[in-house]
Order: sequence, then structure tokens, then C-alpha cells
Amino acid sequence: MHSPATPSSARWLAIALTGVLAVGVGVLAVAAYQHANPDLSDLAAEPAPTFDLGVETAEPTPEVTQTAEAIARSEERFLAIGDGAWWRATAGACGTTEPLLERSTDAGATWTDVTPRYRTIGQIASLDPLAGTEAEMVSSMGEACETQALRTYTQGTYWDSYPDVLPAIRYIDPLDPAVVHIGGGQTTDAPCATPTGLRASGDVVALICDGTPHRWIDGSWQPVEVAGATALAATPPSLLIAHTDAACPGLAVTEITDTTAIVGCLPEADPSTPLALSSAPTGQIFAWSADGLAEVAAP
Repeated sequence: MHSPATPSSARWLAIALTGVLAVGVGVLAVAAYQHANPDLSDLAAEPAPTFDLGVETAEPTPEVTQTAEAIARSEERFLAIGDGAWWRATAGACGTTEPLLERSTDAGATWTDVTPRYRTIGQIASLDPLAGTEAEMVSSMGEACETQALRTYTQGTYWDSYPDVLPAIRYIDPLDPAVVHIGGGQTTDAPCATPTGLRASGDVVALICDGTPHRWIDGSWQPVEVAGATALAATPPSLLIAHTDAACPGLAVTEITDTTAIVGCLPEADPSTPLALSSAPTGQIFAWSADGLAEVAAP
């Protein structure tokens, strides 16, 4: 017969069973915690989700300003507005490209060809109104491309040479563009090898080098802080400059006096094509661009 367990043995057995149960409960609790809170330390971070709501936002279009391009000297244009007639011309190139000279008596609505071909004109280097209805120009004449000052007193029908007038006129030498005739029979070096667009009236003398205007002041060429210039007009005491600028589509026209200010726009003008600028006796500013004339519009 087995003797019954003593009270002491029963008590130790109960303690042992309680410990086993406690360990089991602990294991279950740890397992439950790990299931609810997995270890993410070995996982790479995923990017935050994005949501497409079906709305597209266009990227802003950058503002583009056209840049002026160099114009061949043979394509240079002149526009001269007098009290009784308007004159315009393309320069041409002596021996290769014939110049064209035209005259208008209806403010540019129609034009008459008055090119003095009978004198074998080869190139035009300057053009200015004279005595209301007349004009004068510097041009290369004959097979030798001799530089002459021509004047008409017959509304462009006939032109005569005036040797005594030539030394007083300011112009870029037709045969050597690096030489500028500055008046008084004197010459000076241009501020660049191939200047264009020289315009002179009174004390205002200016030309363009690589898109930058230069003004003749106190015996030297001084750059004007206007970029992208394509054409000039001397209107003492001011200088007018047609140039590219973000303020105007096409071209802007800036007036230089004691101050600098944009006075108008030429929205249809193409900076890459020849253009001539002139001021009328009424104060209006006109440009000859492409196939027609346009008045400078307020900016």
C-alpha cells in the first residue's frame, strides 16, 4: 500500500505546477506581442504614397525674348523723313548687289524708285532729307566705287555730285567699315571691325557694334547700356534705339537723353531682319521693317 502524500509534498507539487503555467503564459504573451508588433528594422523604408486626383497642372512657360542677329551690310536699310518727302534705301554692295532708293510723297503709302542708275551707283552709305522735298546721300559710284556726296534738287529725278559737301558728312567708309568719317574731313577707327547703322545729326553720332550702340562723345566711342540693338535714329538732343527687350514683343524703342526710357514698341518687327528707324517732323517715330512702315506704338 502506498502511503498518502504528505502535506509538504503536495504543497511543492502545487508550486511546481504554478511555475509551469506561469512560464507558458509568458511564452504565449511574448508570441502575441511579436505578432502584433513585428520587427521592421531590416526592411527598407518605402516612399510615401502619392495620389492622382485627376488634376493636371501645366508647368509655366518661360518667357522668351528674341535676340538680334547681325545683318549683312548690303541689306542695311535707311529711312529719312523730311517735311515734304520721305526717302528710304537699301545699302547694296558695290560691284555685287545693286542698292535701291525710293521716294514717297504720301507718308509712305506708296513709293517711287529714284535710284540713280544712270550714274552707275554701287552702294549707299548714308541718306538724309534736305530742304523739305529733297535729299542727300553718300554713295559709291562707278566701277572704281568712288565715294561721293550726291544731292538732288529735282525730287530724285537727277542727282549731282558735291565734292565740297562730302567732308562734312558722317558715315562708315563703304570700302573699309573699320574706318568712320566723323566730319570735318577727319576719320577715326570704329569700335569694332564691322560696325553698322551709323546715324548722325547735329551733335548726335552713333553706330552699332555687335548689338551694342556706341556714341561719339568728346572724341571717343562710348558704349550705350542697351543690348540687342538693330537700328538707330539721331534726333538731337536724343538718340533712338530699336532693340530687343522683354518689355516689348518684337522690338522696343528706347530714347537716350539725360535719362534712358522705352518710348514704344514694334510688335511686328523681327529682330533677325533689316530695319530702319526715323523720327518725323511731327515727333512720330516710324520703322521700315519687312515690306512696310509701322509707327512705334506706346509700350
